[in-house]
Amino acid sequence: MKWIWIALLLLMIILVGLLFIKISLRFQLEILPIDKRLTLVAYLGFLPVYRKYIDFNRIVESETELAKVEKKAEELWKQKSTDVKKRKLGVHQFLQMGRAVTVHKMNSVMRVGTGNASSTGSIAGGLMAVASLLEQLINQLFIIKKPAHFRVEPSFQVPCFHILADGIFSFRLGKAIYVWLRYVNR
Repeated sequence: MKWIWIALLLLMIILVGLLFIKISLRFQLEILPIDKRLTLVAYLGFLPVYRKYIDFNRIVESETELAKVEKKAEELWKQKSTDVKKRKLGVHQFLQMGRAVTVHKMNSVMRVGTGNASSTGSIAGGLMAVASLLEQLINQLFIIKKPAHFRVEPSFQVPCFHILADGIFSFRLGKAIYVWLRYVNR
């Protein structure tokens, strides 16, 4: 009987500890002509607990796998859209949810070129506008440790499209649960 109480006490200590420990998510996205991959790492405190490498080149190699992925994504999208219709969040609730997340680092470099200077300039200008809007959205929505930087570099002579992105987000589970219960799940 004592071992049950000891196990319950140990479980309670672990659960209470999880409420106050920081959970960090780090991602690195690389889209280059020969290499397209995403690296995700989840940290519990300072310990890496989950690591996932996604190589987009291997995913798209066979058409049957791509068809299966598209079909599954479509089913998930339909299910998610019906769930979203059931509960729509207001702007105030969405802003409060964002305050539970801390952005430690968010950097992105996009290099774009069409080979024609005028069309590259037009595309780069639009992408720069979108990048500045994303910077402002992140700065307004989340708690920021280091400001987000999205750079767009036009390549006027060479046609290219490269994206390198790197970011670290973190949240405390207790704070996230509090925000969810207080503002969203009314």
